[in-house]
Amino acid sequence: MKKIFYLLVITTFTFSCESELEKVAPFISEDSVFEEARLTEAYIAELYDDLRFFDTRQSHSIGIISCMGGEYTALANWQSPNQAVRRNYSPENGSANMDFWAYETLRELNTFIEGIVTSSSFSQEYINTKLAEAKFLRAYLFFDMVRRYGGVPIITTPQTEDDPIEELYPARNSEQEVYDFIYNELEETKSLFTNTKTGAVGQADKYAAMALQSRAMLYAGSIATFGDVQLNGLLGIPASEAEAYYQKSYNASKELIDSGMFSLYNVSSDPVKNFSDMFLVEGNDEVIFAEVFEPITHGHSLDLLGTPEGFPGTWNSNWQVNYDIVERFEFMDGRPDIDRADLNSTNLWDVDDFFGNRDPRLRASVFYPESVYEGLTLYFHSASIVNGNEVTSGTVINVNNEAIPAAGGSRMTRRSSMLLRKKLNLSAYAAIADNSGQDMYVFRYGEILLNYAEASHYLGKFDESKEAVNQIRTRAGMFLKDVVGEEEIRREREVELAFEEHRYWDMKRWRLADTDLNQNKKGCTFKYYPDQDLYTIELRNDVIGNNRRRFGEERYYLPLRSEWIADNPKLLQNPGY
Repeated sequence: MKKIFYLLVITTFTFSCESELEKVAPFISEDSVFEEARLTEAYIAELYDDLRFFDTRQSHSIGIISCMGGEYTALANWQSPNQAVRRNYSPENGSANMDFWAYETLRELNTFIEGIVTSSSFSQEYINTKLAEAKFLRAYLFFDMVRRYGGVPIITTPQTEDDPIEELYPARNSEQEVYDFIYNELEETKSLFTNTKTGAVGQADKYAAMALQSRAMLYAGSIATFGDVQLNGLLGIPASEAEAYYQKSYNASKELIDSGMFSLYNVSSDPVKNFSDMFLVEGNDEVIFAEVFEPITHGHSLDLLGTPEGFPGTWNSNWQVNYDIVERFEFMDGRPDIDRADLNSTNLWDVDDFFGNRDPRLRASVFYPESVYEGLTLYFHSASIVNGNEVTSGTVINVNNEAIPAAGGSRMTRRSSMLLRKKLNLSAYAAIADNSGQDMYVFRYGEILLNYAEASHYLGKFDESKEAVNQIRTRAGMFLKDVVGEEEIRREREVELAFEEHRYWDMKRWRLADTDLNQNKKGCTFKYYPDQDLYTIELRNDVIGNNRRRFGEERYYLPLRSEWIADNPKLLQNPGY
């Protein structure tokens, strides 16, 4: 039966520097789609667009995964990131913006995969490349579902209403079967691609496939190591399989490393500037695969929402960084971590030392009191203490006894908290929604080195693990580690990959989320003593507060919505729901 495609307005590839809109006939036959390059490209462009690489195009709702991971808290509790944290998950309520039951997109991918190989108009190299891209996207789609729900039905052909009932309503495959499918899909994908690098411009290539293998197989190894087999084998992976998955992750990482195609971005001698620039210099050699954006035509709102108060914009200071992630950044001189009991209303701190002498990646990732941005000093204190009296917002003063406007001024923010800095790029477009154009990195070389380090550790290759971690630390300007164990690897991931949508998934796969993410996260309140140029730093619950950050053990697997099970009674519900 011929398939009819219904297309409205098709954009060119999201990774293209162009943004022309092409209007096509509303009804297009399968014969046309896979015989005309512009239709094939438009079709796969929509498939790229349907994948959830990042929540970057949802206005005030972006940033859900890092909020779920406890790294920061959104400004207002009505925003989706905070609501996702507070939400009571159930079959009736689902998991809101965390849901990704992507079978409509899967059907379109299966249709593309089945159709592209029938083309008589394209070269075999072109067919192979498009087939490989679609298979990469299908593998990523299954990865995004399996890390949410565990085992899900594996469907590899486009279903039609004429199919037998048992094919239209399949049971769930096991979690292990899904991870094995992802690995095998990517093995085939790598063989179809040429050696050309296209990932930095948003088009999947063989190196993106290696990167996804590196990440997905590491997840599988972790689940086998730290998780439990449940639901008659539907969830979890036997512990006996852990080493095999770590080996697959190790092999994929090493294949990518040995390709020589990528390196850590290391252009500036200033490690702060270097780490900041890495996210703004598009197409650099650290980028393996990116979701590409362009100002105005295909933009996002990161700068509008993240820029500190006092700069242009109608909404700002949106992501209030929690101290929990800040304290993971070590001091450059190797001193011990600060005891939280010392953060009180009595002790005074020099912020240049407290923050400024930590890992340079902190200064590139977080705004803290007296950070300099666009040539202006930022202040975050809620009050100044002058002659023993507390001067509050509105007339708060700095070290020069100058009043700092709390609202509408160019330097003072009313948010008595640290703010996200990583990836921000103040520009002429920053004051307008959806006008930021910096790319979002799905895979970068820094992550691959950390995946390699972790897999190496669990395979007993401790020297290789240490070498990979120390490569990261050398680029960061940090002292090298003599011993690198499980804790050092995990901490390095938290620091290097902060705010890049990794911590939530890492806490889940290490089975630490029911303790780490099931408690209040801490913001900071600063009070300033201008006569000494020192601050008190006190911890407080983030604005979600009242023990509303929750992660019960059932949340390692999200609930299947009631309507999905009503549509397909063969779907078994996850435990705890």
